[in-house]
Amino acid sequence: MNVQLNDSGVPILRQKTFGQKVKTVLLWIILVILTLAAALLVYLCFAGASEMAALTTLKKVSDHPYYTMEYENFNYDDLLSQECDNNNQIIQFYKAKFFKGLSGMFPGEVEDDVYTKASLAFNSRTSSSHQVRGRIYSSYDTPILMVIAKPENGYKSWNLIDMADLGVLSGQHLNQWYDNAFQTIAATYCVSEGINSEFFGVSLISCPVAECDDTSKVNVTPFLAVRLLLDRVCTVDSAINLLNDYDIDFSSGTYHFSISDKTGKSAIIEYVDGKMSVTRPETDVFHQICTNRMENNTVRSADRDYSNRFRENSLYTEFDRTLNSMYGIGLGIDRTYAPLMLNDAAQSIAATNEEHAGTNMYGTLYAVTYDAAKMQMHITIENDSKSQSYSYDLQ
Repeated sequence: MNVQLNDSGVPILRQKTFGQKVKTVLLWIILVILTLAAALLVYLCFAGASEMAALTTLKKVSDHPYYTMEYENFNYDDLLSQECDNNNQIIQFYKAKFFKGLSGMFPGEVEDDVYTKASLAFNSRTSSSHQVRGRIYSSYDTPILMVIAKPENGYKSWNLIDMADLGVLSGQHLNQWYDNAFQTIAATYCVSEGINSEFFGVSLISCPVAECDDTSKVNVTPFLAVRLLLDRVCTVDSAINLLNDYDIDFSSGTYHFSISDKTGKSAIIEYVDGKMSVTRPETDVFHQICTNRMENNTVRSADRDYSNRFRENSLYTEFDRTLNSMYGIGLGIDRTYAPLMLNDAAQSIAATNEEHAGTNMYGTLYAVTYDAAKMQMHITIENDSKSQSYSYDLQ
């Protein structure tokens, strides 16, 4: 290596040009950014490995839009200890979990209360003495997410979430990661419909009256209660016992629960005057229907204050008449007829807010049936142009 010396024999040091100095600074900046990114990635992997893994499985299935996601090996004891009052607090919990004090820098929260309207769920015996369960869901024209969930210690389940309940509105997409990552993660704890591998099913439907006393029990939202039920129980009786261990906070919306199991038992759980009310089918009646109307006899008069513009009474009458007529000839409902009956009751998606009685409703988002004989789930996603159907094995 040749080194230039001055007259005194001292090596001459060359000065860097301005361009070389800028290049050196840029290289250091890039190195710092890469180091911070690597540290953040390592942190996220340890802080929320299950959540990050779930986001990588997010898939857009149809243009409704309808998405699916797989969420495994999750534990939410820390979330339960927070006693969240609403879905927005669940989103904030996951922001804080990932980014601690920086959570306020990231978007994603529920700005308005959203109520599920014109919905119906039913459980019925089929002609072969198996059970079929169904749900028609009408609400805003927003993304639907189906999460296939497998907790650390619990049953595998198939969960349907209306992303409007998490602040994702019409025209938005879940694959815009920065905008909707936290709603997508929190969605698993904001379930309005689902079934588990033991054929225990839950439907959360809005209703006029719901009030639960605030006691010393752990406080959960109605949506989080659905998560607990799908993960931890397989019978109607055990579901009632589990709900008795929690206080349900209805501050962000009033709902009741339609539940059923593979033995044919079913119940509608409501909260009236602060207490749980359980309505079961009448003797020798092999089906039960739940709509937006109350089923507790003492508050049935509340229907007078809750207009029928969302068709809850006409839907109930239509399905009750059909199911009764099938039992009248001793057959029970045919499991291939159940999805047809639901799809026939669907409302087309409205072009304007005013098209559905001046409300913000847009019509039916999906109709889903669960077949105990085949252990299959069949869902039809509605949109402006056509219906798209998908099937899943509940094994």
